[in-house]
Amino acid sequence: MSNSRYSQLENDNDQKLNTLANKLATFRNINEDINNQAVNDNALLSHISNSFDSLANNIRNTSHRLTRTLNAGNNIWKMVGLALLIFFIIYNLFKLF
Repeated sequence: MSNSRYSQLENDNDQKLNTLANKLATFRNINEDINNQAVNDNALLSHISNSFDSLANNIRNTSHRLTRTLNAGNNIWKMVGLALLIFFIIYNLFKLF
């Protein structure tokens, strides 16, 4: 094989190697971006999950306190609850019509 042919093949191989190296660098950057986005999304989901857990606990505690208050034997709370219920039903009926 002549030196010029060998030199041309080496240049072609170097160009192909550079092209592959550039593609590999691009894929690595894309992979890093996907990984960073996944980490950020996971952190956001964890934060939202913690917020919903906290909200559920607050609602549960409030419900227990309301139940204890209503079961305390005071009929006034039952009357107030019934009055509020009737008010909201009438309010929603007027709002619909």
